[in-house]
Amino acid sequence: MSTPPPPPPIVPSRIIPAGQRLPAPAGPPPPPPVPPDPPALPDSGPDWWRNGSGPPGPPPPAPLDVHVHVTIDVGGPPDPPPAPPWWRRIRWGYHLGMLTLALPLSGPWAWILADVRDEESLAGAWVMAIVPLALVAVWDNVTRIRARQADPDEWLPRLRAGVARLALYAMATATVLTLPITTLVYALTGVHA
Repeated sequence: MSTPPPPPPIVPSRIIPAGQRLPAPAGPPPPPPVPPDPPALPDSGPDWWRNGSGPPGPPPPAPLDVHVHVTIDVGGPPDPPPAPPWWRRIRWGYHLGMLTLALPLSGPWAWILADVRDEESLAGAWVMAIVPLALVAVWDNVTRIRARQADPDEWLPRLRAGVARLALYAMATATVLTLPITTLVYALTGVHA
């Protein structure tokens, strides 16, 4: 790699001998030229801030009428129609038939409840009525769900659901015929057996 050439020597332009005065510095530079006066503005009329009325502003924007149509296509099969409400799904004939069959079957349970009511206490009879009724209601619910999920050709799940519903109606009928009227009489009269 080569070295760069040395710079040229500095040559003084003037040599002032010792003891002589240095020359006076140059005077101040001339002032810059004065800019021209700005052009005169046209007269805008009376002062608008004094009388409260300002210059007319832009006109109000015109109202826009915007219509947006959105279509969402999720694909897939359409939703099934909604199920009818529960009061339309009640099978009135089935329930009336079950109630008719349950009336003769409710007799033995009603006698047991009446015996407990008369011999022990009304509260004991209510406990004896409600606990088995709740258990049979759970059994009825389970058998109905199994029958609904079973194959339509299987008759055993539907038969179990019918027996559970019949037992539920028989126990509910026995309870209604035995305890509420006695409870109302005891509550109104204050008489306890």
